[in-house]
Amino acid sequence: MQGQLFTHDFLTRGILDTDPWRTCDDAALDAFIAALRRVYGSLAADSTLNEGQTEDELIEPILDLLGWGDSWMSQVNLSEYGRDDVPDFLLFRDAAAKARALKERSDDRRTRHGIALLEAKRWMRPLDRTDARVAGATKRRDFGAPSSQMLRYLSRAEVMSDRAIKWGLLTNGTMWRLYWQDARSRAEEFFELDVASLLEIPGAQRALDELDSRRGLKLFRLLFHREAFLPQSWDGERRSYHAIALTEARRYEETVSHKLGERVFAEVFPDLANALAASDLHANKDGDGCYTRAYLDELREAALVLLYRLLFVLYAEDRVLLPVRDARYQDYSLTALRDEIADKRDNGRGFSGTASNYWSRLDNLISIIADGDDAVGMPAYNGGLFERSRAPMLARVRVADAKLAPVIDALSRRTEDILKPRINYRDLSVSHLGGIYERLLEFTLVQEKAGATIVARPASFARKVSGSYYTHDDLVRLILDESVGRLVAERANAFEALIERYLKKNALKPYEWDALAEADTAAQLLELKICDPAMGSGHFLVALVDYLADRVLVAMQEADDKANAAPWAAHLVEQGRPYASPVAARLADIRRRILATGHEHKWALDERQLDDRHIVRRMILKKVIFGVDKNPMAVELAKVALWLHTFTVGAPLSFLDHHLKCGDSLHGEKLDPVRSELIIRGTLLDQGKLQGLESAARGLDAVAN
Repeated sequence: MQGQLFTHDFLTRGILDTDPWRTCDDAALDAFIAALRRVYGSLAADSTLNEGQTEDELIEPILDLLGWGDSWMSQVNLSEYGRDDVPDFLLFRDAAAKARALKERSDDRRTRHGIALLEAKRWMRPLDRTDARVAGATKRRDFGAPSSQMLRYLSRAEVMSDRAIKWGLLTNGTMWRLYWQDARSRAEEFFELDVASLLEIPGAQRALDELDSRRGLKLFRLLFHREAFLPQSWDGERRSYHAIALTEARRYEETVSHKLGERVFAEVFPDLANALAASDLHANKDGDGCYTRAYLDELREAALVLLYRLLFVLYAEDRVLLPVRDARYQDYSLTALRDEIADKRDNGRGFSGTASNYWSRLDNLISIIADGDDAVGMPAYNGGLFERSRAPMLARVRVADAKLAPVIDALSRRTEDILKPRINYRDLSVSHLGGIYERLLEFTLVQEKAGATIVARPASFARKVSGSYYTHDDLVRLILDESVGRLVAERANAFEALIERYLKKNALKPYEWDALAEADTAAQLLELKICDPAMGSGHFLVALVDYLADRVLVAMQEADDKANAAPWAAHLVEQGRPYASPVAARLADIRRRILATGHEHKWALDERQLDDRHIVRRMILKKVIFGVDKNPMAVELAKVALWLHTFTVGAPLSFLDHHLKCGDSLHGEKLDPVRSELIIRGTLLDQGKLQGLESAARGLDAVAN
């Protein structure tokens, strides 16, 4: 069970309260599973089925089992011209909708009667990697990564169907994916089930999350069934099953993040501060026995660093970004520690007020993450948040188990719920890291008298002084569309213009091939340099990564399709080595180097975390993204948020150090002193530029007055 479209909480708990889950009893599920086993028959992971055979032997029978029997049509063309966009199946809500579609004279009008697309690939074909093997494909051209092809199909279908089609299914016979066109990141926010693994097909790779087979197959029946795309009679709002799942996912994310934030402000942050101060033999106090202002500021910084180290590891382990499934690491993990603490608290067992065993384990874990340890399969993820110099206080204190255990438990479980379910950080956006920090900026630590508990109190103008503000998601998307979107369109248009110019040629000269590679849209997008001059904790930059990643992946697919349709690429297609965006070779090279390094150091590696969609995000982060903020802690949190959001095994936090800087991007001087100083220094400057600045200054004065 992979992808971020639906929350883990809904898929494991919330779905139990839905009518379809309750009505799908054991007998119905047994019959469905038995029918699936008959379809898969004697297949094994190493079986050889081309795309046509996969459709005939697997996809069509499974569509029947999922209720689509008389409600699909094959090979509907989504292209304005030619046949570049032809998904395998157009799915309809019922047979009547299909009948209405058949009466239409053109495919573009037929799509308006559909509700989803399905694209099928040959048995076991990788869904997130470019595959040059075109033999056996049912389409005339079938290049690039299937997942990128699905993104392109959905974009075309949304336009042609007047937004009737928002859903896409992608499968290679074993993996079944569900895509939603309106997802924040279509490349990442899908829902995937490995049906071959759930059916225990011989040789099938074990799923990353080790989902119970029976439960997983029930999810497959419910979420991929035709009925899931239709209004639900049991729902008062008549939403589709998917719409209900999406709403519940957003509600869970908002509720948990809100409650977690409240707990951090009311309990975790002040408790951490008091625990650290009580353990610090070098605490500075004034003549009245109160902690000094300077010491409280140092304490606040140390508590923030510790808090975000804990949150970082919770996010990383729940998302399997750290090797939690590797037995070598498990005993050292925060997952093991949080489970042990929860068990002791639930069973009424006490914690020592003297021993600091948990602190030692946590400190060792931070060292393993920062410095790496081949013996437990961990690369070095050294970076500012984990540097010892970042908070010297944390190196000199040892917090007792009785004080640290409640803090870890408060961050691990929904303590306001009577069942105290575990918080799954997999379901929370990394933007919530920034959201919590933005609110913590409003608080300062105060001790009102000697011996009194340290409390967190609102600090007037704290956000204004730090320059920290939070940008709403809708505004972020608008800014991206109106700024970066134009840059994307310019590069795509330039590449298409070059293709058009070459179309009359039967062959290209070497320098023309070079020009084609140079103008490639995906390659050009990776040459952009985009800076957020007041990035805060990276909210805009995280959204930018999603925005660009979707467009780079689609651009790679479009480049492959358009170039290989030209006469001068025909010989390459015939030889089984079609034109591919130059970015594809770079992705393959990065993957090879990471795997080689990982094997050398015996890291816990899963190649499924090194697919094209993962490495593209890393490339964007490494080549495109830049940011500045005047708040040092915000800079570190931006690094953490972006690292978590674009995780690639082995990529250290420190590789962002040259891209995200602490500084004040707002600086102003009066023009007359600047002009005088330039003359004194003998610096030559175009007077026209100074005149332009004077004109702009007058305009600003007019607005201000």
